[in-house]
Amino acid sequence: MGPLDLAKYGGWGVAVSSLAIGFAFGFILERAGFGDARKLSAQFYLKDQSVIKVMFTAIVVAMTLIFWTSGIGVLDFDRVWVNPTYLWPGLVGGILLGMGFIIGGYCPGTSVVAASTLKLDGFVFFLGCLLGIFLFGETVSYFYAFWENAGFLGRLTIPERLGLSDGVVVLGVIVFAIVVFSGVELIEAWMNRTDHRNAATAGAAVTTAAAPRRSSLPRLAAGLLTAGIGLLVVSQVVPNPALERARSRAEALIASRERHVECAELLSLIQNNQIVLNLIDVRDEADWNLFHLADAKRKPLGEIDPAWIKKLPADSIKVVMSNDEQAANHAAETLIAHGARNVYILEGGINRWIAVYGKGEIEPIAASAGADSLRYRFAAALGSHYAAADPDPWNTPIPKFTPKVKFEKPVVKISGGCGG
Repeated sequence: MGPLDLAKYGGWGVAVSSLAIGFAFGFILERAGFGDARKLSAQFYLKDQSVIKVMFTAIVVAMTLIFWTSGIGVLDFDRVWVNPTYLWPGLVGGILLGMGFIIGGYCPGTSVVAASTLKLDGFVFFLGCLLGIFLFGETVSYFYAFWENAGFLGRLTIPERLGLSDGVVVLGVIVFAIVVFSGVELIEAWMNRTDHRNAATAGAAVTTAAAPRRSSLPRLAAGLLTAGIGLLVVSQVVPNPALERARSRAEALIASRERHVECAELLSLIQNNQIVLNLIDVRDEADWNLFHLADAKRKPLGEIDPAWIKKLPADSIKVVMSNDEQAANHAAETLIAHGARNVYILEGGINRWIAVYGKGEIEPIAASAGADSLRYRFAAALGSHYAAADPDPWNTPIPKFTPKVKFEKPVVKISGGCGG
C-alpha cells in the first residue's frame, strides 16, 4: 500500500476532503457541547474540563494515528505540512487568543460552531473575529518584522529537537496526557464537592446528586498506552517504509544524471548574486585542506542526518561535491530522500573542476589514485587560496553548457485559527 496522495485527484479532491474534514470537525465540537459559551467558560473556573479532555484526546489520537501510519508506510511524514515555529509571535498570539477566549467565551473555531446553530453570542464573536482579521491586515506592516522573523525556528518537531525517536516521544506524550486527564478529573470532582457543600451551608435546596458516571479514562489510557508501546517497538525494529521508498526514488533520480551539473553551470551559479547557493563538500578533512572551492562548507558523508538537512534553507540551490562523484551521489540521495529541494551534484567532482580551472596551477598525478580520490599533486595545503578555487569572473569565460538546475520552490500553506 502506497502513501495517500489527494493531489492526484486534482483540486476537487482537495476541496471535497477539506469540506468533509471541516464538517466533521464542527459536528464533533457541537456534539461535545462546545457551541455553548457557558460550558467553554467553565474550564476557567475549574468546574468543567471537557475542553482539555476532548481537545487533548483528539490531539493524542491524531498524533498516534499519524505516526503509526507513517511507521507502516501508509503516510510519508516528510510530506506532512508542519507549521513553521515562530516562538515570540506565537506566545503573543496565544496570550491574545486566551484573553479573547476568557472575555468572549469562544475561540474562533467554536464561535463558528455556535453561529451555525443560530446562537446570537456566537454570531457576535464570529463578527469580532472577522473584524480582527481585517484590522490585522491593515496594521501588520507596522510590526511585520516581528511577526515574520522573531523567534523563527523553521519546521520544528519534538523528536528532532530532542534527538529522540518518534516512538519514544509519542509514548511520552501519551503518558503525559494520561497524567493530565487524571488531574483534571480530580479537580472537577473536588470543585463539584466544594460547590455542593457551599450550597448546603448556605441553606439552599440541594438535590441528591446522581451516582457519578463511571470514568472512561482507564479504557482510554489502556488503548493509548498499547498503541504507544507498539509504535515504540515498531520504530526501533522496523525500517521506515516511506523513507525506503523516498530513498529508492532518490537513487533513480541520481542514476538518471538529471541532477549532475557541469563545472560551467556551477560557475554561473556562483557568479549569480540573485540566488542562495549552498556548496556542500563531503570529502575528508585531509583532501579538504589541500583544496576546496571558495564558500564551500565541509560536511562529511557520515554526518549528514535529518536534523542537519532540515536546517538547510528550503529555497537554496544545494550542490554536493566529492573528489569524483561516488560520495557526492550518496550524499545527494540522503538529502533528497529526507525532503531537501534543489539538490544537485558537481559532475566529475573536484577532479573535474581542477582539470577545467586549475590548468598550469595544480599538477596532475600520472597514475590513478583510486575511486573518488584526488588525482592531483599540491605544492601546499592552501585550501581555497588557489586561483582555481575562486575563478576570476572577469577573466574566466563561461562556455556553453546544458542547464540542469530547475528551481523548486517550497509549497507555502496558510493555516491558522482554533484547531487548525
